[in-house]
Amino acid sequence: MNMLHLSVRQGSEKARIWQICDELLAKNGTPPSGREVADIYMAEGGNQGTGFTQYSHWKKEYLARQEKDMQRDLPSLSPGNITFRSMSVATDGSITLPADLRRAMLLDDDGRVTVSVIDGELRVISPMVAVRQLQRRTRDLVPAGTLVSDELIAERRKEAEAQ
Repeated sequence: MNMLHLSVRQGSEKARIWQICDELLAKNGTPPSGREVADIYMAEGGNQGTGFTQYSHWKKEYLARQEKDMQRDLPSLSPGNITFRSMSVATDGSITLPADLRRAMLLDDDGRVTVSVIDGELRVISPMVAVRQLQRRTRDLVPAGTLVSDELIAERRKEAEAQ
């Protein structure tokens, strides 16, 4: 069993739900949905609410681990660290980016980018760099330790109660 969280007590309901999450992740290669996890847990006689609650805790830990791993794996890769160089545009308009440029752009294997032309200058940005820029811009908007998702849920509950 490859649990994300070391404090999970073996044999507990939490441990079983996290094990289900880990098994589905290993099987499918993507995080499971809460419904998948809750359905399996309920088929074993567990409570649906407990299944969803522990799934949400597992997913939060999973996403935090993913972010931590990404930060650890990509510390030396930062956008904009390659100086100008001469390149050619093929007659069909294509440009082949060398591997060092693709790495500096944090470009995934799928090659998706967003482009814009500003004052005649072609700007190309990868999704990873766009996310990092957005994170950097918004980092100071939320106090440390605050979960915006919890605030949103509280606001929605308050709105629902008012109706």
